[in-house]
Amino acid sequence: MKVPVQLCLLFATLALAVVPAVAQPTVGGILNNYSYTLPGLPNYGIAQGSIFALYGSNMSGSSTGLQNAPLQTTLVGSTLNVTVGSATTHPYLYYVTPTQIAGILPSNTPAGAGTITVTYNNQTSAPLAIQVVASGFGMLSLNNLGSGPAAAENANVNYSLLSSTNAANPGDYIVLWGSGLGPVSGSENTFPQPQTNMTSLPIEVDIGGVSASVDYRGRSQYPGLDEVIVIVPGGVTGCQVSVAVIAGSPSVVSNYGTIPVAPSGTRTCTDPTTSILTASELQTLAGKSTVSYGFIGIGKTTSTTQSITVSGVTIPGSTTVSDSASAAFVRYTSAQFLSLSQSTTSVGSCTLYTYTLANAGTLPNSLPTYLNAGSAVNVTGPLGNQALTLQSGLYYNPASPSFIPTSGGTFSFNNGSGGPDVGAFTTSLTVAAPLTWTNSSGITTVTRSKGVTVNWTGGNSNTYVEISGSAFSGSSSTSVGGYFYCTAPVSAGTFTVPASVLLSLPATGTVSGIPIPGTLSVSNYTNPAQFTASGLDFAFLQFYNSNSIQAAYQ
Repeated sequence: MKVPVQLCLLFATLALAVVPAVAQPTVGGILNNYSYTLPGLPNYGIAQGSIFALYGSNMSGSSTGLQNAPLQTTLVGSTLNVTVGSATTHPYLYYVTPTQIAGILPSNTPAGAGTITVTYNNQTSAPLAIQVVASGFGMLSLNNLGSGPAAAENANVNYSLLSSTNAANPGDYIVLWGSGLGPVSGSENTFPQPQTNMTSLPIEVDIGGVSASVDYRGRSQYPGLDEVIVIVPGGVTGCQVSVAVIAGSPSVVSNYGTIPVAPSGTRTCTDPTTSILTASELQTLAGKSTVSYGFIGIGKTTSTTQSITVSGVTIPGSTTVSDSASAAFVRYTSAQFLSLSQSTTSVGSCTLYTYTLANAGTLPNSLPTYLNAGSAVNVTGPLGNQALTLQSGLYYNPASPSFIPTSGGTFSFNNGSGGPDVGAFTTSLTVAAPLTWTNSSGITTVTRSKGVTVNWTGGNSNTYVEISGSAFSGSSSTSVGGYFYCTAPVSAGTFTVPASVLLSLPATGTVSGIPIPGTLSVSNYTNPAQFTASGLDFAFLQFYNSNSIQAAYQ
């Protein structure tokens, strides 16, 4: 099996500056080097024999480059110590810097709760808690952040990296990279590592929600670096088809990624229902330094809250219905745009994001330049007209009048004579009666290990439904949460969110004794409809109907 050297080099960028270290070293966090799964989530843990990243300060007086095998347990005077019970092991080090160390947790480290410390300059840090597990695979992603497109290769096409124009076909063998399948015997710090198929390791790889046949799971030739080789199943297609690895006993779900899959006979993927742009259009935009686009959205939102009792006082639940319309015209760098465009999922797939309350809602380097398309975007519908006025770069009507009939209808949009950045446009959109979520009243608690099924009727034909949900646990800035969404064709009328998705969410918790429920939503989106205007590379409009309830995740 071929192992590309560059994959082993996808660690954090290393600084080479010499930094004097006179203070006691500190350690503040430890994560799987590829998944970045956060402590407090159900699938957190540092697996025996896996590559991890340790974060802190004053952990070294200088920075090393990535080390070649045989890896050592001490680099430029820095040593790690992991203690579980009465056993202490010393990880093999890939590199050290004053603020970050990457190493391999020895396979003979016992599983369980323990501590890790760093010793440098004859000083040892205070201990940091570490949870050692037998298996906890972290999958390498192209953004090296544990989300979005996976760094997957196609063994049928010279081990080339998958892309929208080099998509996998059903029956192809693809290679997923990462770390954390589990322990190995013998030396694990030398190159090449013996490649042994861990056939006794329970494993499931879901691609687009379909279990794929696993051909190999085990170490690559590089210390700590694992590979999983699977056969792409039939019946899945799209540019963002979900992929997740569930391994070990008890089973642990990896981070979620996506891969492109095209029908046999072509290597260019398509998402005709959910995608705004074709693969060739995306490729053209990728060659530009900036991308300018416009978006107009109208929608109806129905939100239902549960009743709660606080100090003997019951606050009744309620249901609110609101209509909204908005528009935005923005410019991103090409890199920013491509990153955002890959945050969708193909029909039939699910994806998952996790966060701490300290960084929830942040999108580093993602703020656009807002474009002026005139003083207002005018909307005409069956119930009358309204003007979306320009406010802080966006177009909206803060009064949010009710303007979408329950029977649907046709809506037209224009921006008059245009503005200094975006020229004049006129476009329209026809929508059907919104869908009805038929079993929402029967869902108050979600048992994560069993999945959850939602049913609906109606909706716009030949469109898609998004099933989404969120949960977080705790009340401090280090508390963790998760958000998932799945897509299904509206014609299906039903979808089951798999347990593998929900088991990556925390159980919902309480704040000051008050339960804080999560959310579960079923939304119908019309297919993105493009329109044109000078000053924009592309523009589209879309209707949505969203139904949201509160739910406890257990």
